[in-house]
Amino acid sequence: MADTVANIDDSQAHSVRFQLTDPEVAKDPGEFFADLRSKCPVAHSDSFDGFWTLSRYKDVFDAALKPQAFSSASGVTIPVVPQPQVLCIEQDDPEHRKYRKPLQGWFTAKRMQEIEPSVRQIVTTLLDEIVDDKKGDLAGIAAAVPAMVIALILGLPEKDWDWFREREATTLRLAQTGDKEGAGAAANDVLNYLSATIEERRVNPQEDMLSDLAALAIDGQVISHQEAVSLAFLLLGAGHETTVGGIGGLLYRVFQNPDVRDQLIDDPTLVVAAVEEALRVETPLFGLGRMVTQDSTVDEVNIPAGDRVMLMWGSANRDPDVFEDPETFRLDRDNSEKHIAFGAGIHRCVGAPLARLEMRVVLEEILQRMPNLRLTSPDDVNVIWTVGREFQGLHSTW
Repeated sequence: MADTVANIDDSQAHSVRFQLTDPEVAKDPGEFFADLRSKCPVAHSDSFDGFWTLSRYKDVFDAALKPQAFSSASGVTIPVVPQPQVLCIEQDDPEHRKYRKPLQGWFTAKRMQEIEPSVRQIVTTLLDEIVDDKKGDLAGIAAAVPAMVIALILGLPEKDWDWFREREATTLRLAQTGDKEGAGAAANDVLNYLSATIEERRVNPQEDMLSDLAALAIDGQVISHQEAVSLAFLLLGAGHETTVGGIGGLLYRVFQNPDVRDQLIDDPTLVVAAVEEALRVETPLFGLGRMVTQDSTVDEVNIPAGDRVMLMWGSANRDPDVFEDPETFRLDRDNSEKHIAFGAGIHRCVGAPLARLEMRVVLEEILQRMPNLRLTSPDDVNVIWTVGREFQGLHSTW
């Protein structure tokens, strides 16, 4: 980082130079978050054309509940990715509500029960490929499962799954290095592909989500082609990037500690608690951006209308005012469900049930088939941050 929070003197109380992409922060953000919360809970960075950060649970949660003042309509990524507006996630009510309602129907508890066998089949097939090796890098599992699941649900051909993963990663990497033109081109590659596929589904519908989108009617009128493409783009990105980080963070926390692993083997009902605690302490999405639409005051700091603000879910989830001993991964924590890893308010992640399902199934299958698994060198695990966090080098033996 260019400047740590600890370096800031009183005259700079709310001006902090830092890079959210710093690899040390990405892997172990606890100290960084703690410094922000205690020394400048409302901080400003000049990175990415300037933005504010809110780091305390109360401030983040309250802002998420005030979309009229902290708007999503101007984009939610910091840095801004130069692409067409993504429906639902980059809208405020009432437009947001119009598109969110049909999306919720695809992520009900009943739908999750219906697709769980397919998710489990994907996971077991991937584990079959490595189980006899007795060692390997679990990062490959964390990266592959979400891509394969969302592509299966959408109805994308398996031969294109790796291409989608590469295009998404390229878009975010180029945006963070300041190459807006390149990032926009990579995003448009995906949009053009989805556009052609949805057009084909209008003529030849199949039993998949892209066909549902092509025929989706809101208020009695079939949505436009461009609206269908935008919603597909949302589902493809949201269904992959953050779940990769969620699975990686879960495996990182469970398998670096044999005592935690053995607890889960002895009592498999604790797997759900492990998923929630991993989402809390290893929040896959550090935060999302909002545009301030009216002059606002947070913790006695004035934030002018027109400025961008990052709501730091990851820091909020480690706030000791809400979570006792917040840096510790605990299966007996009685309030893990208060985490806001999936956001809060009207924009709470509609696909959260799918992410939880994938995380649970991956952990259940690994514990059952590789009960002796452990990370060989947890200190050497690398974490990269784009919009979400991705754990690399989860080298293990079993």
